[in-house]
Amino acid sequence: MVRRLSIWAVGLVIAACAQAPAVPPQASAQETPIAEYGFGVLADLAGTRWRGEPGEADKEHGQPADYSEWDWDLGGSVLVNRHVLEDGSYGGVTYVQLSRKPGVLDYVYITSANFRTSGTMTLNADGSWTAEEDVKGLPHILKVRSTGRRHADGTMSGVSEFLGDDGEWTPGHSFTYSQTTAPLPDLVPSGSPPE
Repeated sequence: MVRRLSIWAVGLVIAACAQAPAVPPQASAQETPIAEYGFGVLADLAGTRWRGEPGEADKEHGQPADYSEWDWDLGGSVLVNRHVLEDGSYGGVTYVQLSRKPGVLDYVYITSANFRTSGTMTLNADGSWTAEEDVKGLPHILKVRSTGRRHADGTMSGVSEFLGDDGEWTPGHSFTYSQTTAPLPDLVPSGSPPE
């Protein structure tokens, strides 16, 4: 179950790690996030599709690759990310919208396994991103937090961790995404949480 939960967060790597413009000279990196009001670098993701290769530790546990695509909805007021695991066993949809706080976006993630999350994502001055969300409907995991970055070669990497009901944060997943033209796999969910 923990193995696949962070797929949504890794999918956000694509969004938040896109090339970020420089912080205005009058503001320090610690004071002002990259995006003022608006989607900032996330807007460039609309119309793109990505394939996420799991890290070595995840591969050893049988973690499938993740496919993810981005598009606008509701007249451009919401950025939507759809993802499906390569084997079709699990997927989800993330709806990202503006918040009232500069540089922070709100999102909800709805899964094919009957749980959901909601959280915020902040674009950082160094081009990285941070996200944290509350999990509802999934036993033993209360929160997920993740970080990511886009690299000069066009790939994006992300790492997540989980807060268990024991109060401890544990390592989650790592993925590296590359842009692709391959279609999303067909989703054939079981309706139960991923393992």
